[in-house]
Amino acid sequence: MFTRTRLLVLVLVAALVLPAGATVRILPLGDSITRGDPSPDSDAGSYRYYLYTRLVDAGYRVDFIGSTTQPNFSRFSFDQDHDGHGGYTTGMFLSYQGQEPLREWLAASGAPDIVLLHIGTNDAVWQVDHGTRLENLAVIVRILQETNPRVTILLAQIIPTDNWFRNQRQIDPFNAALPGLAANVSTASSRVIVVDQNSGFDGVNDTQADGIHPNAEGMKKIAATWYRALVPLLPAPSTTPFTVPGGVGPARPLPGEGLYRDVNGNGRADFADVVLLFSELDWCAANAPGAFDFNANGRVDFADVVRLFEAL
Repeated sequence: MFTRTRLLVLVLVAALVLPAGATVRILPLGDSITRGDPSPDSDAGSYRYYLYTRLVDAGYRVDFIGSTTQPNFSRFSFDQDHDGHGGYTTGMFLSYQGQEPLREWLAASGAPDIVLLHIGTNDAVWQVDHGTRLENLAVIVRILQETNPRVTILLAQIIPTDNWFRNQRQIDPFNAALPGLAANVSTASSRVIVVDQNSGFDGVNDTQADGIHPNAEGMKKIAATWYRALVPLLPAPSTTPFTVPGGVGPARPLPGEGLYRDVNGNGRADFADVVLLFSELDWCAANAPGAFDFNANGRVDFADVVRLFEAL
């Protein structure tokens, strides 16, 4: 078992592996709580939207990865790649309908740098044997470590439901066992860090009518908890968040990008961004040259306005 000092050293070392400003590949992994609402026109979306937006607004360069973008939320603009699969138990991650889903998802998406793993709710609903859940979880971790021996896995103590009996008999014992499991499966190069998503989450007020899936406020709480756990592990942002004069919010890169095509900070790239870049070209050149050097020639000028227009 790791001592607290050794674990702190490992965290600090790992945080220095990627250079400042590097794009970090993050895999949101789990069941429907990771997926979010099932409908593309949902007005709540997924915790992934609130987390991604907060990270990018803070200047971090992250690339959410996964084998799917379903359900492709139409009201939210963000990097929608993920592997949140509704109804899945820990066992189904490993074997389902003659397939090995987790291995197949990873083969499709590539190796993550960091995994946000929230799994176990369906096991609780179906009252899967407690020991079996933990065994499955250990195998899930091993597969992730095989894919990337340096992966950092943030392992959630899962959110409560509105059913106190289920929480007491199924969820609380599972969550209580996770720190011990994390210590056993962590390696010198791949840490498994337990993140408490349970405390502070109200199984009644923060869930939808079914008492299981988070509502919008619950999603925001999950996102905030992931954010606090992620920030110490991420390289320092290469660009301090800034708002171009005339913009509606902080300028930011769009999913999977390093350059800031969302010049006006409204969550999308369109002709309004071209107009604002042209109007504030001198300001952008003086205050954020690295963000708007679209043609990579070392300066921000009219050629970058043209390049942004061509990229729309």
